[in-house]
Amino acid sequence: MSQQYEPGMHVRYGGTGICLIDRVEEVPYPGPQPMRLCYVLKPLRNVGMEVSVPLDNETLCAKMQPLRSREEIDSMLDAALQDTEMPWNEERKLRGAEFRKILAGGDAHELLRMIRCILRQSKILRAAGKHLSAMDDNARKDAARMLDEEFAFSLNMTPEEASNYICEKLNQE
Repeated sequence: MSQQYEPGMHVRYGGTGICLIDRVEEVPYPGPQPMRLCYVLKPLRNVGMEVSVPLDNETLCAKMQPLRSREEIDSMLDAALQDTEMPWNEERKLRGAEFRKILAGGDAHELLRMIRCILRQSKILRAAGKHLSAMDDNARKDAARMLDEEFAFSLNMTPEEASNYICEKLNQE
């Protein structure tokens, strides 16, 4: 596999969020191959943590994605307004599992669909004098935090400014 990233670059890594590629080095690994060449990532939101991604593991390397430009972000937000809406799953356990899977995957399109789905359900519940469960609201907050982090970094804004930017763009409907 040819190396597509260099130390010093920032990437998105699945549900971990934005990471700095700190270095590429051989890392001890369990199994038949005691040492493997890995990207060593340092997540921005967890400074003491390091994530080793073996260069020969296509599945894990595929979770590393370049950060989006302002144009890509604007295009993605515009597309989110056109996307088919995610259906609300009435079965709490299945819905929770679906939300956890989306959060773990870290795909911005799916995170936006999930946020829109939860906000739509929240509006329906408020009209009936009810509110979201803590599980659903926490899933929305986690998804928003992931997007705010990436968008803030790419747009050179604070996370709060990025959150406002996203809401402003999505409130065009």
